[in-house]
Amino acid sequence: MLRLVRLITCCAVATLGSLVWADETPVPPPIPGKAAPRAFADQVNDLDQGQLQEAFRLLTRDYIDRDRLDPLEINRAALQGLLTRLEFGAMLLNEEERAARNSPFKFFSEAVNETTGYVRFGRFNENGVNRLDQAISDFGQDENVETLIIDLRSPQSQAAFSIAAQILSRFRPPNELLFKIRRPDQEQPTLFLSQPTDSSWFGNLILLVDDETGNVGEIIAAVLKRENRCLIIGTKTPGLTVEYRDVPIGESQVLRYAVAEVVLEDDSSLFQVGIEPDILTPVPRVTKRALFRRTDGGETLASHLYLRERPRRNEAALVAGTDPELDYYILRSADKPTPWDSPPPQDRALLQAVDLLNATEFLDGEPAEARTAGGTPGR
Repeated sequence: MLRLVRLITCCAVATLGSLVWADETPVPPPIPGKAAPRAFADQVNDLDQGQLQEAFRLLTRDYIDRDRLDPLEINRAALQGLLTRLEFGAMLLNEEERAARNSPFKFFSEAVNETTGYVRFGRFNENGVNRLDQAISDFGQDENVETLIIDLRSPQSQAAFSIAAQILSRFRPPNELLFKIRRPDQEQPTLFLSQPTDSSWFGNLILLVDDETGNVGEIIAAVLKRENRCLIIGTKTPGLTVEYRDVPIGESQVLRYAVAEVVLEDDSSLFQVGIEPDILTPVPRVTKRALFRRTDGGETLASHLYLRERPRRNEAALVAGTDPELDYYILRSADKPTPWDSPPPQDRALLQAVDLLNATEFLDGEPAEARTAGGTPGR
């Protein structure tokens, strides 16, 4: 109970800190005579079938530019309005937009400190599952690693539901109902159960999510939050937990629309609802993607968490008769770049997770190795 209170305290402090990081974008003033989108939608929702038909009759008969309102224009307006109301339940795409389905990043894993491991999915596929197994095995060999941070912010909006079930099987006991797929043309939903696996993690979990978290990431976050009571940090996810069908419309357009949706064990749906983080910590996409690219290119994640301070003259240097700032000044005087000119991008959500774990360890009052030896295993 004491540890839970401490964790709640850390979360409260972290939440207050995240408010400082939130962008304070001013809200533009409303345009006179123009209703807000939601208020306008409510007005339309108040009309019954007869009133809607009367509105169309009046506009096509008396509107100042009624010649424009031919059947083709009305049908175009109706489709545009329908797609707007369905949000991302249905959409028109060109071939380039249709092709943008896979994440450009790789699977990545690293021990960010002595007690914490980190895994980030690139594409949610079989290779990602195999890489996850290897990472869990590597972290499991270190008795000090108690917490796993799972980064679900890979920009891959759609992937196979079976991959979500495979990943969840690493964190849930076998033969447990994970989620269901509900289709309008099927009386019974398709059930996805956890499968026995040689690679499992039963330690602490922290999940990172944002508005680029796709269907598989949202399913994983929803199930683990419900069953493992893990902590989620980041921003709200979009609610993309559906299966789409693509049908060509014309030569260059594709109509994509949802034909199935994921529901949890209690039949609750995440579609257009999403996952609310426990700690709101916005991270600009450009910053997140820059960090992903750097670690894909060989840089360590720790180098972006624990920044190296520029050496400065201090008492120890004076006693030793050295000048730790000399190299820096030589480079500057020669108009050459220095390692401290452009600090590397930092992921605030990941920093929030690591700071929270550090604060919890500090409040526990014991080093990680002492807690492990004392009979409180991480797994």
